[in-house]
Amino acid sequence: MTIKKSLILSHIAVCVLPFLMTLFILAAAFGGLFLYAESGNHVMAESSFQFNIISNAVKGMIFHTLRHHRELDQAAWVMELTDPVETYILVEKKGKVFYEYGNDVLEIEVEALKNSGVTGRLTGNHNDSYSLTDGDRYQFVERKFVRQEPYDVYVIAHKPWHRNDGAIERAFHFTTRFIEIVLLILIVVVSWLLSRFIMGRILRPLKELEKGAGEIRKGNLDISISYDHHDEFMPAIDAFNLMAGKLKKSLAEEAENEENRKQLIASMAHDIRTPITAIRAYVEGLIDHVASTPEMQDRYLHVIARKTEVLNRMVEQLFLLSKLDLGEKALPLETVDLSESAKRFVADNELGWKKRGALVTVEAQENIKVKMNPLLLERVGENLISNSIRYKTKDLVHVQVRVKKEGNKALLLVTDDGPGVTEESLKKLTEAFYRTDKARSKTDQGSGLGLAIVKRAMDLMNGNVEFRNAAPHGLEVRLDLPLEEP
Repeated sequence: MTIKKSLILSHIAVCVLPFLMTLFILAAAFGGLFLYAESGNHVMAESSFQFNIISNAVKGMIFHTLRHHRELDQAAWVMELTDPVETYILVEKKGKVFYEYGNDVLEIEVEALKNSGVTGRLTGNHNDSYSLTDGDRYQFVERKFVRQEPYDVYVIAHKPWHRNDGAIERAFHFTTRFIEIVLLILIVVVSWLLSRFIMGRILRPLKELEKGAGEIRKGNLDISISYDHHDEFMPAIDAFNLMAGKLKKSLAEEAENEENRKQLIASMAHDIRTPITAIRAYVEGLIDHVASTPEMQDRYLHVIARKTEVLNRMVEQLFLLSKLDLGEKALPLETVDLSESAKRFVADNELGWKKRGALVTVEAQENIKVKMNPLLLERVGENLISNSIRYKTKDLVHVQVRVKKEGNKALLLVTDDGPGVTEESLKKLTEAFYRTDKARSKTDQGSGLGLAIVKRAMDLMNGNVEFRNAAPHGLEVRLDLPLEEP
């Protein structure tokens, strides 16, 4: 149940409570009167005020009963509450006695009322009443039409002497005090229960959130709040759990990135130091005239140029990695036909690859549109094919480039017949400066960033890269990009 529904129910309970209290008071009052009547005690008209209350209660009960029942049996207990010695009640229907109670000696006063012309003034087709207080005598008469039939109610009472209704007054005070105490207890209990119910629904989740925040402050990111109520706090607690999970993941990624950054710096230092050391050695050889012949000087200069090219290539790759970190701002994407791009790329570079010992063929389905950066995709292709050339074990490596559709994706498959890699190395190929050559003896042939750039480039273009060993030997690189809907 939601807190809103709980509040609505509590407000309904607060609104209904007064009606229940009223019913309780009425039930207690009528119950007390009934028990009082059964005990043999009676109400006496000790003043005109009390007589007015008695006469109004009697006539009200009589006419109410007549409207809903044709007999007065159910109203008899009210009339029997009055003193039968000093009270006389008469009900006439169309001038005939319908019901009477009390001291019939007082009937002479009813006849006197009739003879005095009072009942004459009550004739006609409308309701009317008459009341008279004369010293110690009290008289009341009222005519009403029930189902278009006239009923006359006479109530005659004398002030009692040497008797009183103190017992009923004491019972009334006791009943009143009892009702007040019970109502007070009922109000306190209901208010306490409703307040506890509502505050519990609000404070419990707040305490859980406070406890969770304290655990996160202590560094416990495994905290998860369990909450089984589907109310207004559920989205906040779900958001808290999601935040804790994302914070844990973010810190883990930050730690991993920091570790990768350290490894990157260490690898850069190692890989850059190697060609720099060689360049320095050959430069010193030239300065110290170790290369005394033109042939040796020429060989030294060629080594220096080659090592300089390695450094230049490494710097270019690092620059490209920094651009990839900037994302689409530095490398905007556009809709391109992948098939045409692949064919054009292979046609433009196949002669150079052949000179380096690679025979590249292309097979592509027509009209495959994707969103990519053309220059970035060319760098991906160049890095993959250069990687095949770098690690070939024969004079000529065969590389097949295939482009096709698979579901809602475009696939670019680059497969060579080289030596392949171990299963352990397949998962690490996209790490910066990772080489399957543990001795890192081939730094002259590459920067160690090529496949890391492939992974970052595919991420930027919303694609994916996967490495597999090809049968019977070789490496297959599976690149997929989402198809651009026409």
